[in-house]
Amino acid sequence: MAKHYLGIDAGSSFTKYVVIDEAKNRLFQGIVKTMTRNKDEEQQLMEIIRNDFPIDKVCSTGYGRQHYKEANVIKTELYCASEGMTGLYPTDKTIIDIGGEDVKVIKSSAKGKVMDFYMNTRCAAGTGAFITEIAERAEIDITKMSGLAGKSTLNRELNSFCTVFAKTEVMQWIFDDVPIEDIAKGIYISVANRIKKIPIDRALPLYLIGGVAEFHPFMKNVLSESLNMDVTVPDNPQYINAYGAALYAMETN
Repeated sequence: MAKHYLGIDAGSSFTKYVVIDEAKNRLFQGIVKTMTRNKDEEQQLMEIIRNDFPIDKVCSTGYGRQHYKEANVIKTELYCASEGMTGLYPTDKTIIDIGGEDVKVIKSSAKGKVMDFYMNTRCAAGTGAFITEIAERAEIDITKMSGLAGKSTLNRELNSFCTVFAKTEVMQWIFDDVPIEDIAKGIYISVANRIKKIPIDRALPLYLIGGVAEFHPFMKNVLSESLNMDVTVPDNPQYINAYGAALYAMETN
């Protein structure tokens, strides 16, 4: 019977699941909210996975990685991001992972080794949580934010580093009748300029992954302009760490 491997990425906002076969093909992927007391959805998803695939090994990663007792191996997001991206792009590279509560910049080798990394963990600025909170204050539908930003020709950012002060600043923009599309783009520019302060090896190909890359496709454009570099977003960027975890599960003896 063919073996299958499960990677679980328990992020701060969502938990992602990826099942691969022995040829490293992704056969299944699913997602549930992480911070919920109702575990029925997660249990149902795991039941589907167990019924459809004979899982040989499991690897967990992310903030909640220690809570999965069925995991045969546990890895940090840094290693799983590097492993997952190397499975798709076996070359030296830089990976920017914008998550719900932090930003990681990872220098990854062609063999998946983490050669260097930097993290922005001091506060929510530059993260998915920052985008969501400021957009809510500006009454921007998060599902339409990228489309709105794409209509803007303004290059103006929120100057406040603190999320609380940024909310106040965006309120002033609203009082000043700044068009909603300019506010949307300004939020993205603010995030890109936060990331710009993190050391990035500009000699390597640059890849953007994570939930922000998945739900805010315009972020790629703004980041590319801010860094003056080509930025590549792989398919299903939110599932890269879970895919990397599944690859680690396959490598576990």
